[in-house]
Order: sequence, then C-alpha cells, then structure tokens
Amino acid sequence: MQVKVFESEDMSSALRMIKEELGQDALILSSRTVRKGGMGLFGKPVLEVTAAIDDDAGMDIHKEEKPSFPGVSPPASEPQSSKAFTDHIQSAENELTYAQLWRRQPVINSTEDVAPKAEPEQGYTTNRYHTRPATPGTTNDDYDVAQLRAELGSLRKMVGDLVEDLPQRLEQLARPRISVPQEHSFNPGVGHQAAAHHGPEGEILQRLQDHGIEPETAQTIAHFVTGQLSPAQIADEEQLRTFLHATIADLVQTHGPIFPQQEGEQRRVALIGPTGVGKTTTIAKLAAAYLLAGGKKVALITIDTYRIAAVEQLKVYGEIMNLPVEVVVRPEHLEQVLERHQNKDLVLIDTAGRSPRDTVSLDDLEAFLAVDPQIETHLVLSATTRDRDLYEIYKRFSVLEPRSLLLTKLDECDSAGVLLNIHVRHNCPLSYVANGQKVPEDIVLLTPEHVGDLVLGSSEGYNP
Repeated sequence: MQVKVFESEDMSSALRMIKEELGQDALILSSRTVRKGGMGLFGKPVLEVTAAIDDDAGMDIHKEEKPSFPGVSPPASEPQSSKAFTDHIQSAENELTYAQLWRRQPVINSTEDVAPKAEPEQGYTTNRYHTRPATPGTTNDDYDVAQLRAELGSLRKMVGDLVEDLPQRLEQLARPRISVPQEHSFNPGVGHQAAAHHGPEGEILQRLQDHGIEPETAQTIAHFVTGQLSPAQIADEEQLRTFLHATIADLVQTHGPIFPQQEGEQRRVALIGPTGVGKTTTIAKLAAAYLLAGGKKVALITIDTYRIAAVEQLKVYGEIMNLPVEVVVRPEHLEQVLERHQNKDLVLIDTAGRSPRDTVSLDDLEAFLAVDPQIETHLVLSATTRDRDLYEIYKRFSVLEPRSLLLTKLDECDSAGVLLNIHVRHNCPLSYVANGQKVPEDIVLLTPEHVGDLVLGSSEGYNP
C-alpha cells in the first residue's frame, strides 16, 4: 500500500494531483489545514491531504465490499481479494479498519462528479460516511453532489475564519506613524524563519516576553525591529523603546468612548462577561465618568438577579449618583423598562456573570439582549486570567457580538502584555482598562498610544 501526503491551495487542486500520481483508485485517508512558513498564526494556510493506493493493481474496493448497516443485508460471501486487502491494511494501521477506509472520500474521476460507489440496498442512499434512508424524489447523485458542496463550503469557511482579519491587520500595520519612517511598514504576514534566540533579536524577543507578550507575537515584532533599525539604533535605549512603542501602537485598534458623542445620540450598553471580573463596579465607573464629562440623562439596569449583593451594590451606586436603578427578571420586562427610559442618553445594563461553558445561560442572556437591537454589548475580562483561558472565554461570548473589550484588574498584573495578546488574537477593539476599585478614578479610556505605554510598562499609561 502506497501512502503519500499532498499539499495544495484547495481540495480541487489536491484531487487533481492525487489522480495524476496515484490514479483513480486512490483513497483519501485524511485532510487538514496547516500553516507554513514558521509564522504560526500568520503563516500561509495550506491544505494537506493524505492519500493511499493499494499495490494490488486492478482492485476496486468500492465494488467488492460494502459496510454493514442495521437493516441492510451484507453480501453472501466476501471476495478473497477484498479480504486480503483488509488484512494488509489492518496489519499496517491497527487504528483503521477496512470499513472505515471504504467510507473515505474517493478521488473524483474525469467522467463523474464523484467516484462510483457500491450499489446501495433498496430504500437507502449511500455516501462515503454513512447510509441513510433515501428521500422520495431525491436521487443518489443529487445527494452526493449536495454533500460534496456542503463539505467544500465548510472547508472554505474554516480557512476563511483563520485569515479573515489578515487584510485589516496588514492595512493597520502599513500605516506610517510620526516616529516610524513611512517606508517601515510592519507586515507580520510575510513569512520568515524562526528568530535565533541570541544577539540583538534574541534580546528584544526576551524583553517583549518579559512584558507579557506571547512568544509568537514577540518573535514577529523582534524580527521586524531588527530588520528596520541599525545595530547602533538598537543599542540606543531611547530609540529602541520609541520604535517598539510605535510598532505596538500600530498593531492596536481601539474603540473609543462608549458614551454618546453628539447631541441627541442615545446609547444602550450592556456589559457581559464571566463571573468575578467586576462588571458591576465597571458600570458604576462608566456612569460616574459620563456624569463628570457633562452627561445628565443616565439610567442603570441590572438583570443580575442571581446575586442579591450585585443588585444592592448597584442600588447603592445609583443612590450616590442620584440615578434611577431598575431590576429586570424577564426579557419582556426589560423591553418595558427600556421604553420607560427612552428619553435617557445613556442606559447601562449590568448582566449576571456567565460561565463560558454554560451554553444554556448564554442562550438566556441572548434572549434578554435580543429585545432591543439598539443594545450594544461590550465584553469585560480580567487581565489576571491566563491567555489560553481568555481566548476560550472570548470564543464562547463571541456569539453575543461584543463591540469592544474592557480589561479589569490591570493593577494586579505584573505586566500588561495581555492587552496586545487578546487583541492580536481576536481583532476585537479595546476600549477601557480598570486598574483599581476607586469610582470613578480607576478606569482609563484606551488609545493605541496608551496601550503602547501600558505594555512597555510606562507609568503614564496608568493615568486617565
């Protein structure tokens, strides 16, 4: 049995390559999308397909054996050549059975949309994965073509999800800045070999990782910096820091204030996020900051009825700032409350902390937020959470389409690299960071320059 791995840009090209090299009887054992070029997330996506052909020429396993299914009678006898092929496969790959290989996708030949399949029993439609009852008025060919199109669509979506933010990222990084010459466009999409962990590049890489930047992003930045600055400039601490600051700022997109920005504008803002990240305190900080900035018509709403303390805490903040506080227990009730406060410029909605793994609770929260399409969601995360857990939390809450990220508990972190890590990974704009419990002092509206200051450890970045 010959097994070979083919690399191609898409499945159609891979199928042509397999057919040309292994012939029409080849079987596809597996396929996956990998990234080449040593750049990890920024590497070029490549489709890797593993195919095989039996050494015994002339064997057509699709015609010699069918898998057994409930209610479908197996063949009276098993052809000797099929049995020999089964034994050969099982001896080479114990984890695969002949029935499993039979279900793999065959190579498309030149005369049909898909390779010929064994004739199914009456009343069933067979595809390469399973047998299912035939739908009246639907032919086997119709079903096979639909299945193939569905899988190709799924493959395109998977690849698209991985690179959908690349054009925007490249455009951001190509923008010239005052402290970076215009010809210095930082392009992480350009592949390069893994940086050696010695010399100027290794020292910059270590410095960035000490600031909490994940290795892959740190390596890309270090490679870019050493390619743009001379050894003398790198040795100059002030020039190096200025260039690093500008490079990080170029990587970041910020949301801006979530307050109404012009006369007559109204905002309905809901803070969402996991338990214990400080949503209620952040609501109070935002309300107080808006009032200090000259805002007047504000209302506070909480749908966090799971914790009595959260309701009471928000009521206390409302009494101190002389703001109305509404408690909502059902989605239809929220609709009524929003109607009652339709004259308010800013309505801040506090939500219950949800476990990112609790899909039922997330569905309930989505039902509340769906009552008014004007409600915009902003995701609150704790900066003390591990990067891996932050990525999983964002993935789960992304179904609620957050407009921006607010990072709390920054004062409890040794470094602020998490700001760059979560943004580069998910391309969701940053809006605020909270760095203490004081209301309203300990909240900062982020700009790209602020993020650069925070990541590199500048004390000015912690001041509003």
